[in-house]
Amino acid sequence: YLLLLSPRALMVKQKESFNYLRYPDNYIMDSWPCMDSSDLSKTKPRLSSDEELATLSLLYEVCKYVKYGVMPLLKIHLTIFHRNDFQFVLGAPQTSQHKTTEIPMAYLNKGQFYPITLQGVDSTAGVSSSKVKTVIMAVFENDKSPEMQLKYWNHWHARQPTVKQRVIDIADYKEVFSGVSNVEEVAFNALSFIWNTSEEAKVHIGINSLSTDFSSQKGVKGLPLNLQIDTYDFSSGNNRLIHRAVCQVKIFCDKGAERKMRDEERKRSKRRTKNVADSSNNSCKQALVSSSVGKDSTYFKTLDDHVTQPVLFIPEMHFSTMQRCGLVPPVSLEESDRTSLKRTNCYADGGNQVSSPPSKQARRDEQQRVLLYVRRETEEVFDALMLNTPTLKGLREAISEKYGMQEDTIGKIFKKCKRGIFVNMDDNIIAHYSNHSAFLIEITEVMINHFQITLMEL
Repeated sequence: YLLLLSPRALMVKQKESFNYLRYPDNYIMDSWPCMDSSDLSKTKPRLSSDEELATLSLLYEVCKYVKYGVMPLLKIHLTIFHRNDFQFVLGAPQTSQHKTTEIPMAYLNKGQFYPITLQGVDSTAGVSSSKVKTVIMAVFENDKSPEMQLKYWNHWHARQPTVKQRVIDIADYKEVFSGVSNVEEVAFNALSFIWNTSEEAKVHIGINSLSTDFSSQKGVKGLPLNLQIDTYDFSSGNNRLIHRAVCQVKIFCDKGAERKMRDEERKRSKRRTKNVADSSNNSCKQALVSSSVGKDSTYFKTLDDHVTQPVLFIPEMHFSTMQRCGLVPPVSLEESDRTSLKRTNCYADGGNQVSSPPSKQARRDEQQRVLLYVRRETEEVFDALMLNTPTLKGLREAISEKYGMQEDTIGKIFKKCKRGIFVNMDDNIIAHYSNHSAFLIEITEVMINHFQITLMEL
């Protein structure tokens, strides 16, 4: 349909189809007989009363300007009516700086788990089954290009103590799991699960990057992240995106989120005191009441943009492993058959996806070498230990070369796990459980020219 607005007339073009996405049929407007006739001399229908004339004048005043026109109102109505409504709530207070037109923001602590509650408000509308697949991801704002986003993620990833460090984690112990299943790590900054929209579900999410981790310059303002939740009707077989919601988060360390909230509350208190002293009229009081924040949770804002593809971060070294585990769809699938998430490879030219899986020979070479990251307690930067063979002898050779020690002076090598358990390092542990792990290395001289090595897991 087409609405033509002008200072003199409001005209609805006849014979236009009203194509509503939810309904299979189109609805055709009835013709106006006076406009169907080719004889312009015929008398046209006139308004029958002053009351109708007043009604038309009122309609003209409403539609006189585009911003007050019918189309924006109709768009809002159709958006609300056709949207599949879900409600997602983050268990962290919303900041006071949020405006109703903006994405809500919350402050979080790095590595701390926060609950996200998921509810299906209108779970039956447009969904072929009560079960849906939801993807929770940490992404940058859309005003940053995919190349820039991947640059930020690579900068962050290169400075982590272990290459296995993820951006977003889910607490997977039973006490905090509620109503979700089939949890998968889709990417380093995204994870997915299945839940039933007829029941409330809850997951606990932690973010492992600070807002200031994306630049090496001191004093640079931190970048906020968007916690984005995409929900798919996967039971229909085409993974149709039916809902998208987002909230913004800034990540702090060492209880910094609480300190930031307290600082903002103190500033608000000072402003309230000043405003009360300056004015006592009702409008001022109303403004003070509306600006106060009394919520311990942040509601995700629903987005109408279902077209923009999120940028998922997968380091190159993990791409083939995730393919073999089934976390990444085979590259042979036709993109036209997939309406799920788009993956942008962080090392491919121009953001193209990887064109072919790694060869079998490359996999054998990967299994034959083990890479460890080690540093002493007094050091800040890790050194890389490349083991040419995944054996205890290979580890001794690497330590000997790195620290200038004779290989025959290295005695026992222990691994201290995170739970404090000491384990004798052997070929099996090195080959299967140590690749890309980070350790504090402790070299102790137990007797003259005889050293004991302890690798403390981080």
